[in-house]
Amino acid sequence: MKKGNSGPSSSRSTTDKTVVYWFCESCARANEPKYDIACRTHFSEKVIPKLYEDTKSGVSAAVKTAILQDLRPRYIDPEILLFLRESSCLDPGFKVRPFITEDDRQDLFTSKVQKVQHLQNTVKGDMMAFGDCIVVLLFTITCIHAESRCIPNADCFYTFETAPTADCSSLNLQLPPCFDSSSNITHVNLRKNSLTRIPINLPPTLEYLDLSHNRVTLGDSPVLHTIYRRLKYLNLDSNRIKNLTSLFVISNMSNLEFLSLKDNSYSRYTKYPNNCLRGLESLFHLRIDGVGEGNFGDIFLEDKIGLKLLDASGNYGVCDISHLRPNILKKFNLTYLDLSFCNIKSIEIGVLDTQTFMQYLNVSHNPYLGFRGLANISKDLQSSAIKVLKFNKIHCTFGLGTILLLNHTNYLQNTTLEELYLDSNRLEIIESGVLPILPKTLKLLSVADNKVDNGLYVLQAGSMPNLEILNVSFQIHSHTTYFDGCYDYSDSCHIDPEVALKFHNWSQQLGYVVTFYLPVKLKRLYANNMKFQYHIGELHFNNCNLEFAHFQNNYFVQIHGPVFGCENARYIDLSNNFCSYISAQALKFLPNLNILNISQNHLGNNLEKDINGEIFGNNRNLRLLNLHDNKIYVLPENLLKNNSNIQILNISYNRMEKWTVDIRHMFQLQLLDLSYNLLTELDETAVNLLPQHNNFTINLLGNPLVCSCASQSFFEWLNLHHHARFMYLQNTTCSYMDGSQLSLRDISDIVKMLQKNCSSYTPLIIVTSSFIFFFLSVTIYRIIYRYRWTIFYIYYLTKRYVFPKVKQSQRKVFYEYDAFISYAEKDRSFVFNQIRLMENGEMKFCIHDRDFIPGIDIAENITNSIHNSRRIVFVMTSHFLKSYWCMFELNMARMESIYSRGGENILLLVLLENHIVREMPMSLLHVIESQSYLEYPDGDNFGNIDIFWRNFKDAIRDNQ
Repeated sequence: MKKGNSGPSSSRSTTDKTVVYWFCESCARANEPKYDIACRTHFSEKVIPKLYEDTKSGVSAAVKTAILQDLRPRYIDPEILLFLRESSCLDPGFKVRPFITEDDRQDLFTSKVQKVQHLQNTVKGDMMAFGDCIVVLLFTITCIHAESRCIPNADCFYTFETAPTADCSSLNLQLPPCFDSSSNITHVNLRKNSLTRIPINLPPTLEYLDLSHNRVTLGDSPVLHTIYRRLKYLNLDSNRIKNLTSLFVISNMSNLEFLSLKDNSYSRYTKYPNNCLRGLESLFHLRIDGVGEGNFGDIFLEDKIGLKLLDASGNYGVCDISHLRPNILKKFNLTYLDLSFCNIKSIEIGVLDTQTFMQYLNVSHNPYLGFRGLANISKDLQSSAIKVLKFNKIHCTFGLGTILLLNHTNYLQNTTLEELYLDSNRLEIIESGVLPILPKTLKLLSVADNKVDNGLYVLQAGSMPNLEILNVSFQIHSHTTYFDGCYDYSDSCHIDPEVALKFHNWSQQLGYVVTFYLPVKLKRLYANNMKFQYHIGELHFNNCNLEFAHFQNNYFVQIHGPVFGCENARYIDLSNNFCSYISAQALKFLPNLNILNISQNHLGNNLEKDINGEIFGNNRNLRLLNLHDNKIYVLPENLLKNNSNIQILNISYNRMEKWTVDIRHMFQLQLLDLSYNLLTELDETAVNLLPQHNNFTINLLGNPLVCSCASQSFFEWLNLHHHARFMYLQNTTCSYMDGSQLSLRDISDIVKMLQKNCSSYTPLIIVTSSFIFFFLSVTIYRIIYRYRWTIFYIYYLTKRYVFPKVKQSQRKVFYEYDAFISYAEKDRSFVFNQIRLMENGEMKFCIHDRDFIPGIDIAENITNSIHNSRRIVFVMTSHFLKSYWCMFELNMARMESIYSRGGENILLLVLLENHIVREMPMSLLHVIESQSYLEYPDGDNFGNIDIFWRNFKDAIRDNQ
């Protein structure tokens, strides 16, 4: 077990400060208005020297000996006992003595924390006079817990990818893990343990510390800025910090940027203690529980704070701020403020008028605030940089419908707001004119989970020129939550007859024509779960750029169409609409549709009648088609004949007994989901209707497959492709002939069983046919193998003449290279260190590592290079004989010599190894006998090296 620094150094200055501290405190108890310098001098010159006269005798030795003998029974006086405890902590001679118990440490630490707070908050006069006292108090606090206990081998997970990190989370630690004194760990995660204090033994290089979900109280934690000066991130969420005054241990951390104190137990406070956090000059993001009438500025000593992100919401914490008054944020100029779930009932004008940099404000889930709060807040934000404003659920769940008036949103037109959220407010009526005066910069508007019905505002929706996302989902939604006693004020919920416009409900007649004026830049529309009950007829959209439309969970029973003006639509979700009919014209004018989800409807009979593939005929760019759960029994063969670009086809959870759709033309298909149908097999006809490429998978999970002689060919086909073609095969079963269920994870065994039990003359016929086929195949193979190099050469020679990009050559007088060098990769050093050095202005060699053209096949590069070289030089070694490409180059060169150069001798063999001739096959010995070759001198004939290279040059030049 590692021990931390257990106390202060044994220096005279330490003891001096200790005695001065006791003298100062004695004067304070005597209510002395000022400290007497003479008394200080007396203590410094008379008392202290006596304690240093002799460490083995005198006052110091006697005190030490008495404490070691445990003076607790003798000195019952609390003040004397407290003095002895503190002496044992401060005096280096006692720092390892077992005099102070753990309980004594806890009590002593708490008393000193309170002492520091008292001195800091009550002293009004001579602050310099109290300086030494406060320093020694803090010093005492540090010494009390200077002896650190830790757990070696704590099973922490260490990573060093982005930053040196120790993840010690969820280990139920009651003591911190031990770290080496030289450790450079910067990130330590100790969340979800059982620690009661902030450890002091962590590496001094620490920048990130997560202590959330522990039992830390801070009452017995050290002053952090003296230990972790580099700390930037500190998370103390979900601990037991009951006393906000103990937050002073976090003060003066000049590098701290993030501090989180959420979900602690200080909700009993009605306001924040003054200056409980000070000296956090780099603090950027603060997460803290909101207390009653707390002024966030009281937390800090400084007049101006650089804090930019403040989260005081009750989400993942506690917040109960009923009234927001001016000046609570006067010390800040925030960009982000979250006051959601705070039980706010009113916000006065002026609370946010100083927040000129504010970009994000969330006051959601304050059900008593109402739209009155929106009016006050929007007035304050006129001079801000607000971009996102969230007013979700600022009304109670149950009650009369609410109305959004002009005076609620009038000031918003003076802002640059981009996102406005008004979800879950029982909003039933929007006063005419509200939508046109919303900021022209608005890109997202969400009014989901309200009671909005048809009104004049539907026609005014097109007045928002830059709106890109509109969410009107979950209108008239039934809430299953119990009644929580929340009740809006009467002036928040009303229906004024003058503004409650009565519109006739849209007709359900099939031929009714409706025109919508959507915002010109609208790309995403969320209108799901709105309980629409329409037969959709002809629809027109004016200046529509809509790309994503969500209409799931409504009641569009029939869709006749056509739909005009939405040519840019790429995604449409019409799932779970109880739809039983889609006409051939409905989707006709949606040419760019990529994803169509019409699952969970009743389209089985409708699709069965589409024998010419008209419903999806014009959607040629369709990538995903979801027909899941549509009561489908059978589909016509040509249903998808025009949809060759489909990648995912989902027909799961239907009632198909056979696969009858022709999808052979779907070359991009990746997944065919046929799970949970009634398929017993995929017969030969069905298999022939599938694509032939191997990059798609089939899901047959949940089908009642039958392992029988009739389906033997299917299971043999399944066995052949099961590794790459079928999903979840290990969870798929088939019913065997004896009624047992067999898992397809053993597909090969199932096939063997079927072959054994279903044998007949068929195997004999197959064997005989296979033998004949094998004999013919072997004969053809032998012929091809005998003339393989000729065939290869003729193929590449023909390719050069057929394709103009490949260089053609006849009987050349001029060649691009003097020689093509063929060598094995392991002989590369000889080529680069010897042969390449011979290149000069007169000779040029083709070396594949250097001269092959990228992007062209290797074989084509070889034949082109041989064709463009005067001679072909082969560096013959044992490695050369083992290399496929080397032998390929040799045979291509022979074909070049015979067919393109009229039998001209263009081969030059360089025997780099003396014994290589013995290893050559007979075909190469013929080349040795009929073609030129050179032997590279060995060690005994090294003097002949010059003769070798002269002969090498002459052999190449002979062909000029």
